[in-house]
Amino acid sequence: MHKSLVLAGGAALLLLLAGCHKKADLDNAGATADNATTASGNATAEEVAAEARGDVSCPATAETPRPAGAPVDDVVGVRPGMGWGEAAHFVMCDNPLLVVKETADRNYDIDTHGTKIRQGFLASFAEPRVEKTGQDIVKEMQEDSMRRGMNAYEAPLKPGQSRYFVSTMGLPGQEKVVSVAREEYYEAGKLPTVESVEAALKAKYGSPSLARDGNKVRQIFWEYDPSGRPVTETSPLYERCMITASPDASTQLNPDCGVTVGAQITQSDDNPGLAHSLAVTAQNGAEGVKRINDTEQALSQADQQRQANEVKGAAQSADKPKL
Repeated sequence: MHKSLVLAGGAALLLLLAGCHKKADLDNAGATADNATTASGNATAEEVAAEARGDVSCPATAETPRPAGAPVDDVVGVRPGMGWGEAAHFVMCDNPLLVVKETADRNYDIDTHGTKIRQGFLASFAEPRVEKTGQDIVKEMQEDSMRRGMNAYEAPLKPGQSRYFVSTMGLPGQEKVVSVAREEYYEAGKLPTVESVEAALKAKYGSPSLARDGNKVRQIFWEYDPSGRPVTETSPLYERCMITASPDASTQLNPDCGVTVGAQITQSDDNPGLAHSLAVTAQNGAEGVKRINDTEQALSQADQQRQANEVKGAAQSADKPKL
């Protein structure tokens, strides 16, 4: 059985993560408009980030370290099973310009029975805020329309920037990380070699299960079964546990798979020996599916109890029908 992210309409809401050195402050951060979305006036990217981030204490420290001997499963410190606020803390400590936004349009295909749960967040670099005239807005709309009409590609990042997508699941206030994806574009003039990036990945995650090349991209995978044993070439899970390494990819969870890490090194257009960008995704299929199923079951039971309480209350105080 696979669990997938499905897209639904909705705008991402900017989170004010003030005082994020305190776990409770982060875990209880609301998904409502805050000073970062209502502020006006010109501001630098640094000022915009400061408005949204609040007081971030870095470096972040994991509250529950990875068990000894377990497969390495984190991306810049963020790992499956980590709490929402803890994950947001690690992400924001990656760069002082990163701002976290709760997602509203990348939800798992489950019945929440009307309960609001946080199913993930994006993180991207803050941009300068510039007051625009009506003419500026019209011009931008025309340019955007022209780009869409020409199907022009627009890169998600600028050189030197990074972004995240972290999917989460759990009861309200108890959401935990299901998967984490990070992408980084290297700065022009500072591109690392493809070989050095691959060596760094292997130094962290160990010997890969498989690797493949194609269309200026090198993909590398580390796969484990739910007990933590490496998936080998002779295993039926060998290619079933592969995942797409991109913050744009949907989250595909296989309950037969344990920790899976996927990396994608994209070559520079000017020199195939240099890396233009790196994307890394990590998840635990079996734990992710269990977390989703447990949450859905708990929400269903809570809704059944609500209905039973309403019926009981109605029997005692509701109006009697006129016959």
